[in-house]
Amino acid sequence: MPLLIIFFALILYIYCELSLLVSVSAALGVFPTIFLLIAISVLGVWLVKLRGLYAMISIRQDLAQGKLPADAVINSVLFIIAGILLIIPGFISDMLAILCVLPFTRKLIKLWGLNMLKKRFQFVNFSANQTAYQAKDDTVFDAEFERQQDPDKWVK
Repeated sequence: MPLLIIFFALILYIYCELSLLVSVSAALGVFPTIFLLIAISVLGVWLVKLRGLYAMISIRQDLAQGKLPADAVINSVLFIIAGILLIIPGFISDMLAILCVLPFTRKLIKLWGLNMLKKRFQFVNFSANQTAYQAKDDTVFDAEFERQQDPDKWVK
């Protein structure tokens, strides 16, 4: 059933994207629309490349300061998603990309995504104060070992 929903959502998205593309093409003309789509795709490639480099620098700085780079990683993922959406030809994907880039909507997307993760996964924190696992069997196995040298020194 979920596969069927995804299929129909994809068909609906393609229909809406093509309808909007035809409408813009009728208003602006064919060649300006094609130029606009190419320019937006080039912008998307540039955004992915630039944000990828910035992400590496930002994550490296956070790790050097001893902080977890979670916020930098999430922001970078959203920018890369925005770049990929800009590369996809169409105006609905471009609007979704703009939502991923704007700071206030990016914050809302992060909160929504974290809530979805909390619902799907169980997070467990471990600390040094927790007691170690104690086995129920108190049997002690006493053994000695002796390291033997291989006279041929061949790895077996």
